[in-house]
Amino acid sequence: MFDPSRASRLLKALFRPLAVLGFGVSSPFALGQQWSLQEFCWSTWLAALAFSWACVATAVVQILSKGSAAAAGVEERLPFVKGWPSPAVSLLGAALAVGAAVAAFWIYAFVFSFYGIFLSVFAEMEPVRLFGRNGFINSDFFTPVARLAERYWPMVAGALIADAGLLVGGSPWRRFAAPFHAEAVRMHLFVIALPFVSMAAWALFGRNYSPAAILLLSLLFYFFPRKSAFANPKTSAIS
Repeated sequence: MFDPSRASRLLKALFRPLAVLGFGVSSPFALGQQWSLQEFCWSTWLAALAFSWACVATAVVQILSKGSAAAAGVEERLPFVKGWPSPAVSLLGAALAVGAAVAAFWIYAFVFSFYGIFLSVFAEMEPVRLFGRNGFINSDFFTPVARLAERYWPMVAGALIADAGLLVGGSPWRRFAAPFHAEAVRMHLFVIALPFVSMAAWALFGRNYSPAAILLLSLLFYFFPRKSAFANPKTSAIS
C-alpha cells in the first residue's frame, strides 16, 4: 500500500536543497570543461577525501572552542576525572581531541590511498606518473592530491556545500567517524557502479558517452541518500 509519509521522507532525503546547490556548482565545470570519465572519477575521489578531512577539522575546532561543554562531556564519559580541576579536564579533552584529529587525518589518507590505487588501474589518466597504475602507488599521495585540487576544486566545493549540515551539526566526536558512514559507502558505490554506468551510457550514446555518464554519476553522487545518525543535533558535546 502506498504510504504518503514514507514517500515524502524519501523525496526529502533525495532532493536536499544543499545537494541541488552543490550539484549546480560542480556540474557546469564538469560538462563545460569536458572532463573525461576518468577525470570525473578522480574528482569524486578528491571530493570525498576533502569531505573526510573537513569532518576532522570542524570536529576538533568545535571541541576546542566549546571549552566547558567539552569538559562536562569528558567528565561524563571518563568518571575517574571527576574532582579534577576544570582546567585539567579541559586540557585533557583538548589533548584527546587533537590526538583523535591527527589519527583520523592519517587514517583517511591511508584509506583513500587504497581507493586511489584502484582508480589508477581502472581510471588511469594523465599524467600517468601520478595517476597511472605504476604512478599513484609510487607517489607521495599529497602531490596527486594537490594536482587534482588545481583543476577539480569545483567538485570539492560542491561536495562540501551538499554536506555542509554534516560538518556543523551534531556531536563533533562522532563526526570524526562520519566519513566511514557517508563517504566510504559512496566511494564503494562509485567503484562498483563505474563500469556499469559507463557501459550503459556507451550503449545509449555511443562514442560520446562521457557527458551522459558523468551526468548520471554526478546525480548519484549528490542525491544518494545519506545516513545522518552521527549528526543528531540532540547529542552531547562528547557523545
